[in-house]
Amino acid sequence: MVRKARYKKRKKASQEYNHNLAKKTKNSKGKKTKRTTKKYPALLKYRALTVVVFAILLFYLLGYITVFVNKPSVPTETVNYGTINNPQSLRGIIVRDENIVKSSMDGQASYNYAENNRVAKNAVVCTVKDTGTSDNLEEQIKKIDKDILTAQGARKDISKNRDEIEKIEANITNVIDNTVYKFSAGAICDMYSFKTNVENYIDMRNEILINEITNSTSELKEQRKEYQKELSGSICEYRAENSGIMSFMIDGYEDKLTPENLESITKEQIETDIVPEYISKSVFVKNEEPIFKIVKSNKWYIASYLPNEIAATWQVGDKIEINTVYDDETLNVEMNVEIERLGEKETFVVLSSYENIIDFLPLRTLYFNISHSGFTGLKIPNTAIIEKTFLKIPASYIIKNMENNAVKLKSGAGEQIINVNIFTTDEEYAYILQDYKTLKLGDVISLENNDFTISEVENYKCVYVANSSMANYAVIDIIGQNSEYSVVKPSSGSYGLKVYDRIVSDAKSVENDDALN
Repeated sequence: MVRKARYKKRKKASQEYNHNLAKKTKNSKGKKTKRTTKKYPALLKYRALTVVVFAILLFYLLGYITVFVNKPSVPTETVNYGTINNPQSLRGIIVRDENIVKSSMDGQASYNYAENNRVAKNAVVCTVKDTGTSDNLEEQIKKIDKDILTAQGARKDISKNRDEIEKIEANITNVIDNTVYKFSAGAICDMYSFKTNVENYIDMRNEILINEITNSTSELKEQRKEYQKELSGSICEYRAENSGIMSFMIDGYEDKLTPENLESITKEQIETDIVPEYISKSVFVKNEEPIFKIVKSNKWYIASYLPNEIAATWQVGDKIEINTVYDDETLNVEMNVEIERLGEKETFVVLSSYENIIDFLPLRTLYFNISHSGFTGLKIPNTAIIEKTFLKIPASYIIKNMENNAVKLKSGAGEQIINVNIFTTDEEYAYILQDYKTLKLGDVISLENNDFTISEVENYKCVYVANSSMANYAVIDIIGQNSEYSVVKPSSGSYGLKVYDRIVSDAKSVENDDALN
């Protein structure tokens, strides 16, 4: 009973407290009052300001996200070492020291040497005869020679040249004895040599007998001289003025392309298709027509205009191996760099060699490749390469402005310090990108009262380096290139491209100092 009374008493007290509390929170009309609004006005302003700031930040964040999402991504890649081959086909023209020999009469040519044979100086290479008159005269001379030999044969034992004749006949016997065993074994490969040797000895013996003056043959000899005199007017001998290689390939450029005028060979000449013609040894020749040529020297040349990417690193004296295809056969030869003249985009090069001249005799113009194991260096895609123009400034005019490189630009009566980015240097100059806003051609910079007018520029191949959030140029030195990739020399200095640098794969997608995603 006592517990129940206590419980009722506490319940009643709680109900009275809640009733009084509810009355205090009502206004005179029975509505709930707003607590702290009049008592704390600064709190309300703070909340409003917080809402405004939050809205601004939210708007900026949404805008940045929208731009970031809509901005195209810049492709980048990490530079590393690699190797490429250069299958690029190059065009050149061959130059040799050659002498063309032309016929001085109409007639039939007869040759003593074959194509590519070595010819001694003053050797009789060819004879041209008027077949209409010479054939009959030759027959008469042969008949007289036969009569002389018959008469001389009867008195051979008392000839004053008896010892010499017997020696020649002994040589004929030795040739026969030394060769007969080869034929008995079934080997006939030496038949032509055997026949030639015997004929030469017989001709030597007959020449001695025919020219020997005797009473019985004097009249025949006089007749022979008359026929030979007539025959000399219808037969002409052509000798080699210089020793060299016999060739029947004629193209009309033998006198135009010579070792003496290598420096003056033009690109138009190199790009002209020149096809040599072969002189047939069986065709009737006409007066002033070429009948053969002699290549006087084993040294020959190839002149060509090559892309700077291939030849710019060559030096005179370097050895270069080339190859070309002729008549379905690959021809290779090692050549020396003889002449090198660097141009804006191409290098004029003359290569020389003493080797394999006969292999290249049928050619005047040719397509060739440079043979090598490949270019090794930093391998980058060609799409990452861009060419830019840089101002050429003496390195001594570069000063320090805090931690930046700078120059003193003369402006009116005063000077202005301009921060500059150096992209590469050499022993004397620094190269700065021409941007027309801060520094350009014609501007004057100074150093200790000495003025320098910027008047020269250099074009360099560059890539965009993306190591940070900004794209910056790096000058590159290309040592090899094909249709897709280039191999670049690694930079050892403060400027240039280095291994593990990150570059923009497509240089057209950004500009210098662009922000990268």
